[in-house]
Amino acid sequence: MARGSNSNGVRRYNERLVLSTIRRLDGASKADLAKITGLSPQAAVRIVEGLEADGLLVVAGRRTGGMGQPSTIYKINGDNGFTIGVEIGRNRLTCVLLNFDGVVLATQTHDVAFPQPEAVIAEIAQFARVQLAALAPERREAFLGVGIAMPWFIGEWRDEIGVSADQAKDWGRADVEAAFRSGLDCPVFFENDGNAAALAELLCGVGLGVENYLYFHIGTFVGGGLVLGGQIHQGRHGNAAALASMPVPTPGGRDFLLHRASLYSLEARLGSGDDAAIRQAWLEDCAEAIAFVTVGANSLLDLDAVVLSGALDEAALETLGQLVEGKIAASAPRDFFTPSLLRGRIGEVAPAMGAGLLPLYASYTPNLGSLLKGADD
Repeated sequence: MARGSNSNGVRRYNERLVLSTIRRLDGASKADLAKITGLSPQAAVRIVEGLEADGLLVVAGRRTGGMGQPSTIYKINGDNGFTIGVEIGRNRLTCVLLNFDGVVLATQTHDVAFPQPEAVIAEIAQFARVQLAALAPERREAFLGVGIAMPWFIGEWRDEIGVSADQAKDWGRADVEAAFRSGLDCPVFFENDGNAAALAELLCGVGLGVENYLYFHIGTFVGGGLVLGGQIHQGRHGNAAALASMPVPTPGGRDFLLHRASLYSLEARLGSGDDAAIRQAWLEDCAEAIAFVTVGANSLLDLDAVVLSGALDEAALETLGQLVEGKIAASAPRDFFTPSLLRGRIGEVAPAMGAGLLPLYASYTPNLGSLLKGADD
């Protein structure tokens, strides 16, 4: 966990730190917060009471046991705000409505041949109209915006899924983000789909309490995200942990992880023989490639964990995890500290859910930028 400061000039940072800590712990007392964040007990009390008065926190119960008075447990007030998260995939569009606590209230998803910006904007706007109209008027006013998760290079790797250059050209326009902001007429936040999925696991899934991990999302194309120090690490161009383009060895030379750990390659083989044998062979090959990337990444970063998730069903994900563990054990050097291999909890909807968390992450997560703002800003 990050550490707080008792300086009067960093109130904003400390408020965000308290909110982030409560979110990741799914509830905490004032004493818990003082101990975990390093804030003084007096500062923790003052911040929690201020956040409760502002409607950001609610009392969730009391913890009994031990010496002294029972502790009051505070949680995020889910009714304090609402967001919409959208995953724009190469063959699917998913929209979700989230509350301030990251709970999914509504989901809409359907397959598309290949999305086009104008049609996507229209569908998001329609989803927003329907979902916000169903909220009470006072809740509607707490709408914080739309988060969009998509591959930064959605028009690339066209041959793998049979998309023409003409179909992909509209995503290469410099004004795509401006078109979304204009068409949706609300705050809009953009993020790489792998980072968004990793964010969902960080704030609401298996990443709770894990400070450093590499995230693999097995979808049409494999993607990923990197969490360091309890924060999404985006890199200089926002493209850190672009796992699809990671080189992996093959008997004939080398390939990219995209071709060995993506569902499009499995789907292309199904129907050409014994499907059960085809799935098992794909899982073996996928596991070997993921194990290679994991050993390299962990040798560089010394991670706490690696998280596997995505569109695989629970049984297939468990099989993949076991295969990866076995291949790491067989190939890792002797001086290798093996990270924990965790299965994600959120699954296929993680990119859309993470997109919906972007407005919250931008406004209520501690960062160095907030330290530069005065207490009364």
